[in-house]
Amino acid sequence: MEPLILEIITRDLHRYHALDKPEIRVGRALDNDVILSDATVAPHHLIIIQDASGAVEIRNLADTNPTRFEGKVENSFKTTRLPIKLQLGRITARLLSRGQAVPETKSLTGNGGTSHIFRHATWAVLLVLLCLFVAGLEYYLDSFNKLKWGELLEFILTETAARIAAFVLALSTLERLLVNRWEIIPVTVTVCLIFLVYHLLSPLTAELVYLFSSSVPLYLFNIGWYLVFIPLAIWLYLTKVTHLKMSKSILLSVFISSPFAIISIMQNPAIRSLFDDFSSSANYQKSLSALNWHISKTVSIETFIAQADNLDAGEFVD
Repeated sequence: MEPLILEIITRDLHRYHALDKPEIRVGRALDNDVILSDATVAPHHLIIIQDASGAVEIRNLADTNPTRFEGKVENSFKTTRLPIKLQLGRITARLLSRGQAVPETKSLTGNGGTSHIFRHATWAVLLVLLCLFVAGLEYYLDSFNKLKWGELLEFILTETAARIAAFVLALSTLERLLVNRWEIIPVTVTVCLIFLVYHLLSPLTAELVYLFSSSVPLYLFNIGWYLVFIPLAIWLYLTKVTHLKMSKSILLSVFISSPFAIISIMQNPAIRSLFDDFSSSANYQKSLSALNWHISKTVSIETFIAQADNLDAGEFVD
């Protein structure tokens, strides 16, 4: 008679009990062989009996929240085929054989090396400082008037540092709920890398807008960033760093990114302008690039001015 294994499935580390007796009692009472402290489990919930031939019989003892065998409620269940899925109140369990195959081992990010970018606090600190520097540099380059250091410091602390801290706190809390552990360093590194990628691609998008003399690249970038790149980055983090299942990670990445995407899209000026009838820039050729691949139909400045002079009050140039 081969000993069985009772697997108690939890959010993070599953519990395993070796069933090395012919008869095993499971329940909340302290005189059981396997004790489950959940309030939805009966004091004596079920009995697991294994005979000499290897057949397994499971007898239900609970009147409240009776045991479900493979999703069905029965007084007893007998089989020779394992594994068997059990539901005891809120507790999900499986009855396994010793020869049950286990999934392959997932390595720590960076193959276990403590100097890896996702596992070392030094990288997290350096990336946060780099994000603050990039944000300050962008603010400096966008300052048309005389730069005030107090305003620069306020922008870095309120706009950049506060946003990074808010995202790290929100994602760390979600990960705590998902896998029952805090992963502050990997989350911080991930948020900073996403921040830096955004500020790297933004100037390239601006160059495409200049090159094509059209706002279409800007619209595509802003919409694609929130609806494609952010969910993809979260999905990669959940599968490669947290090691969640692929199907579960896809749903979670969409669920996590959706609130941020909706808020960001609604507040983004470039996207909001899609729904406005008024355009702040005239639709005429204003590019000095030698490569002018116009997506939008343009007119000369002289034509635009002539059309504007002929307009009546309340009309606009189409």
